[in-house]
Amino acid sequence: MGRLVLTGIGPLTPIGMGKKQFWDAILNGASGIRKITKLPAFSEYYGGEIGDINFDEYIPDKRFRRTADISRYTMLAVKLALDDANPDSSSSENLGIIVSLTHGALNYTQSYHRLLITEGVESVSPIFFCDSILNASAGNTSICFGVHGPVHTLIGGKTIATKAILRAAQMIRAGAIDRSIIVSADELNELSFSCYSRLGLSPLSEGAGALFLENEHTMKGVFPYCYLSGIASRSNPSDLPSVFHKTMEKSLEMANLKTGDIDLVMAEPSLSDMIARCLNTGNIPVGSITPLTGSAFSVTTMWDIIVSALIIKYGIAPSSIISKREKIPDEIRNIMICVTEREGIASTVILSKYP
Repeated sequence: MGRLVLTGIGPLTPIGMGKKQFWDAILNGASGIRKITKLPAFSEYYGGEIGDINFDEYIPDKRFRRTADISRYTMLAVKLALDDANPDSSSSENLGIIVSLTHGALNYTQSYHRLLITEGVESVSPIFFCDSILNASAGNTSICFGVHGPVHTLIGGKTIATKAILRAAQMIRAGAIDRSIIVSADELNELSFSCYSRLGLSPLSEGAGALFLENEHTMKGVFPYCYLSGIASRSNPSDLPSVFHKTMEKSLEMANLKTGDIDLVMAEPSLSDMIARCLNTGNIPVGSITPLTGSAFSVTTMWDIIVSALIIKYGIAPSSIISKREKIPDEIRNIMICVTEREGIASTVILSKYP
């Protein structure tokens, strides 16, 4: 079994669409956090919004013109990743899609529920119902791009993006598919924005991020950004630090690496102390995309993974995303991405430079 390589990325973020805009914005330290314009009740609050995009320019299929924002974001990110990887279009049956979501199409769901309660079933638009289903984004995307392989939707918090990658890796290694698109998406919504703001989780944002993962033996005409060398996810609601430590150990073991081989850790700044304890060193720099983009839950995890792939490819760790400013090695070969949830879930991904 060959390495699992990352050959395509598709960032749709508040700081740019596509890898060039995204990377240039990071290099320049451009922030996507501004006053909210999409949610009238929160116009004085700050967050990360996706600007006006001519969806039809990228996805001309008329069937999707009235889909929810989250489905549009998913399809746009997948198109970016596919265009980047440029895979053989004849292999759609050996291609899978795994979508990881935290909320789904909340705006359409609320509209559907409101009309159902206030005006009755005859007044409800079937479009609202179709896109209110949690796997609508995955279904729309598979139809849009003619994917005939397995299509899955995973629901959860920030760690669900890593679990989607883990699932894709398992399917490729088992021979069920040769390659997989992994995508996360989220959209801003007044109700969720209100709830999370009260909990102190801000600034919030929206967007999508997609990866194209494949066996190195199937890639044609491209050189990968990096390869997936280690991945692990565990849960224990009563002992998050222990679970965090075990996921790090497991991913390092899988990658055949030692602590000192990790050049950069991508994680929320609040995890810096726990990372230092688990790795038994405080000398590894820690970075995060969140200060520039805001938090979009599972999507933010995907953005951190995309940033890591770009850092390995270009050999530069932009200062705008580094929160713990230790000395950064001249050559960055291995990046660990760490994610936790308050429910006691921890996930770790290690990306490594392709030989």
